Amino acid sequence: MHYFEKKAEVYKFNREKLLLGTQEKSSGLDDSYSNFETICEWKTSNGQKYLEIFAPDYYNLGILLGESLYDKILSMKRLIQFFSLKLIWKGITYRKLQKISKLYERFIPKYLRMEMLGISDSILDIDYDDILLQNCFMDILYGYIIPNISIDGELLRKLELGCTSFGVITQKGPLTAQNFDYSLFFKPTATFVHLITPRLTEIFSLRLGALLSLPIGMNNWGLSLRVNVVRSRKAGLISIPCSIMSRIALERCQDAEAFYSLQTKYGGTGSYNLLISDSQRLIALEGLSNLIVREDILENVVKSNTFLTKRFQNYLVDLKYSKTRQEYSEKRIQSLYKHGNGVISDKNLIKILSDNPIICRENPIEPVTLAFLTNKYFGLGNPKENSLGLVPFQRGG
Repeated sequence: MHYFEKKAEVYKFNREKLLLGTQEKSSGLDDSYSNFETICEWKTSNGQKYLEIFAPDYYNLGILLGESLYDKILSMKRLIQFFSLKLIWKGITYRKLQKISKLYERFIPKYLRMEMLGISDSILDIDYDDILLQNCFMDILYGYIIPNISIDGELLRKLELGCTSFGVITQKGPLTAQNFDYSLFFKPTATFVHLITPRLTEIFSLRLGALLSLPIGMNNWGLSLRVNVVRSRKAGLISIPCSIMSRIALERCQDAEAFYSLQTKYGGTGSYNLLISDSQRLIALEGLSNLIVREDILENVVKSNTFLTKRFQNYLVDLKYSKTRQEYSEKRIQSLYKHGNGVISDKNLIKILSDNPIICRENPIEPVTLAFLTNKYFGLGNPKENSLGLVPFQRGG
C-alpha cells in the first residue's frame, strides 16, 4: 500500500474507533459536549501569535494540533535526529531514543495517548513513536543521557537551557515571570497555545514541537508554573514525562498544593527548579530526581539553572554554571521588592526580564531568550525587542 493511502487508512481506523465509543470514559468526552463546534484559529495579540484550539474529544484535539503545528513538529523531529547523529558513536540512535521513550509510555494516561495518536495521524512522515519521543525528549536528555553519558562540550552548549524565573508576593497576590532560554536551533519549534480542553479547562502555555505542554504556563483556575532545568549527575526516575505532568496539572489542578501533591507522588524524571503559584501562595521547589526541597515564599524568589540547596551541589555537572546569573537576578528582584512596597506589576517584572545581557540573553552561541511569560504578558523572542502579547484569560478569572 502506498504511504499516503496507509496514512489515510490509519486516520480512518482511529476515527471510526473513536466514534464507536472505544475511547475511555475518563478522557473527558461527554455527551453534552458532542454538539460543540471545534475551534482552531491562529490569533494575534499586540503582534504576538498564539494558537487557540478546542475539540470535544482528545483524538480530534490531536488531529487539530497536528494540522496546525505540523511544521514545528517536523522541525523538532529533525533536531532530535540531528542530536542522535552526533551521539551515534555513543550508541545513541534515533531508534534507540524511541525505545527509551517507550519506558515512560505506561505513565501517560490513555486519553493523552489518544491526543498524541491524533497528532501523528494528521502529519505525513510522523508516527506515534515520533510524538511519544518528543514528549519524552527532555526527560531522556536531562534524566538519562547527561547523567550517564559524556557529551561533547559544543553539542552540550547547543542543548543547554538557560532560563531565569522570578516570583514575588504583591498586595494583590503572587506574580511570576520567566524568560525561556534555549538554543536558536529550537526557535522554529516554539509556540504558545491557548487550549480549551474537553474538560473545559483553559490552559495557556509554551510548547516545543509536539509537546503537550512545557511547565511554563497557567490555567484559568489560577495555577501557574515556571520551570528551570538543571544539569546534574543524578539520573531521573522513569515516571510521568515532564510535558505530560505539566499538562495533567494544568488541566486538573486548581491550586499550588494540588500540583505539589502530584509532583511529590511521582517524583522527577530529571533535575529541576520549579515555581508553583496560585492566587494565594507561591512555592519554590528544587528537585533532584525523587528528592525535593520545598520553600514557601513570603517575599520574593529567583530560580535559574543551578541548585541553591547545599546537599545538591555535588550533583551539579558544572558548579559554576548559572551562579552569576542567579546572584545578579536575586539583587534585581530584591531591589524591586524593597522599593515597591508590595505594589509590583507585570510591567516591573518585564523590565527585569529585559535586562540585557545577563537575564535577557542574545548571544547566539549560548542559550538565547526564545520566549517570555508573566501572569499577564507573553511573547516569542525576548521582551526587550518584541511586543507584549496579552494572555487570553486572567488567572483565576
